[in-house]
Amino acid sequence: CGRGEFLEQAGARGLTGFGLDFWAPNARATARAGRPAVAADLNHPLPFRDASLDGLALVEVIEHIVRAEGLVDEMARVLRPRGWLVLTTPNVVHWTYRWRTLTGHPPKQEGYHYRFFTRARLERILAERGFRLEARASFGKQALLTRLARLAGGGRRRKVRYAVPAPLEPLLAQHFVWRLRRGETGGS
Repeated sequence: CGRGEFLEQAGARGLTGFGLDFWAPNARATARAGRPAVAADLNHPLPFRDASLDGLALVEVIEHIVRAEGLVDEMARVLRPRGWLVLTTPNVVHWTYRWRTLTGHPPKQEGYHYRFFTRARLERILAERGFRLEARASFGKQALLTRLARLAGGGRRRKVRYAVPAPLEPLLAQHFVWRLRRGETGGS
């Protein structure tokens, strides 16, 4: 949950939520800000009852989980039937990752990211556990245009991003951004 930024934005839209973070100081900071939160290791069972949650947001997290398949099992367990999941993660076969491999470089963030996903692999892991993909908002970043935008006064944090249509996700999506729905009966 970081320091509760996502929960704060959800609250501004009238939604309520519960934060979970591996690092206890983040969970405490979120709780101090008035949003419930707990510290937990996502490589272990989630601290929620079966079918007790309406939805989950896993934003740039699954690539940090050694037992990613176990986490997806747990998400299917704690979500109610037809519960939603918003998931984002880097695409390891984005063209820039392919270029790094061809030029003899390791994957970006190796050692910080423990798992690396392709679209096919991630779709299979989720589908095998009863999740159906409902919507995509995957995107890429354009380094040259970003540099030009920054030179034109866009500031150091300015990034030029582009939406990627589903057929081009494997090559052009730098990050998968998906909304999924848990099936009526959970996993297969």
